[in-house]
Amino acid sequence: MHTSLQLVFSSLILFIVAVPLVAADKSDAKSRVEQVVKAVGGEDHLLNLFRYRERVLVTATPAPPVTADEKGNRTSIVQIAGDIWLGTTKRDKDKVRVLCWAWSLRILLDPKSKVESIADTTIADKPVFGLRVTESISNPIDLYFDKETQRLVAIDYTDTRHLFSQWKTTEGDHHYPSHVVGYRFTDRDTRLTNANQWYQTDILELTPLAELPPELRTDSQRNK
Repeated sequence: MHTSLQLVFSSLILFIVAVPLVAADKSDAKSRVEQVVKAVGGEDHLLNLFRYRERVLVTATPAPPVTADEKGNRTSIVQIAGDIWLGTTKRDKDKVRVLCWAWSLRILLDPKSKVESIADTTIADKPVFGLRVTESISNPIDLYFDKETQRLVAIDYTDTRHLFSQWKTTEGDHHYPSHVVGYRFTDRDTRLTNANQWYQTDILELTPLAELPPELRTDSQRNK
């Protein structure tokens, strides 16, 4: 009987201790979401619909920095959490859509997103904290932020890691990373990446849009 009582009390103690830990984790994730959104000027300054011109290269060797007269090789229009067009052709790659949704940070605020804190680590020689998003997307996506600046440093998604740097702002004070480098994982479980990069892209110009250009609208949208 004595042993049974001890087991009951031990179980109660573990339950009482465990509940605050879960609540604290949720509170921590919410606080960190507020921090990272505040670091880029608040929700009103998160990108939603925009056009951007870039130099994107699939290369294992880092390319030289862009020059003032760089013309780039691709122009896209992004509707966050919606569609993406390459020129006037709609892209059908969901991975690109999710990555844009994530780096805009709007995925963290979506009502369908479950956001949890994950273990701190170091990426690109920066101490970072992480947030994992599930439920609003098919596969979990991890966002890592600089502990000092609260800026986005990296995103891990399925088989790749994407590093973000060289932050710029539009005239309307929308913040965006103008340099992105992608690496494939050699081991997803340990998050080891290839020594060589997979791709890099440099955003040469980014312009927020109030509405979709006429050539991209559906018939119902044109008639509104």
